[in-house]
Amino acid sequence: MPRRKFSTTDLRQLHRQVVAWRQAQSSRTRLPEPLWAAAATLAGPHGVSAVARLLRLDYYKLKGRVTPTPERSVRTPSPPAFVELQLGAPLRDGSRSCHVELFDSTGGKMMVDLPGDSPTLRGLVEAFWRRGR
Repeated sequence: MPRRKFSTTDLRQLHRQVVAWRQAQSSRTRLPEPLWAAAATLAGPHGVSAVARLLRLDYYKLKGRVTPTPERSVRTPSPPAFVELQLGAPLRDGSRSCHVELFDSTGGKMMVDLPGDSPTLRGLVEAFWRRGR
């Protein structure tokens, strides 16, 4: 049987080629490897399900031939690009005070003066960053 080159760039053209190949077969014949390779190549951009459905191929066989691509991650907000903490000198009574200025990428801004105990400061900062999610 002569080798046939199947389209790896146009799904509709590959569909026409598969239909013509199937019509030329007198009985149930295994699909040629170049057809599977072309289908697997097109399954990347078009999706395994769409290609398998259009070409009437077994979804799981096609999926097994597709080269895995890195997962598309859901776009998550990036962490702050810059964080500056300036700890003032202790006051005469031994306590510390803290001036906090927070800015986010949407233009949100918060400034507050509070006692410098770390649990309060941490909770305040975490609440500010989470508020837009």
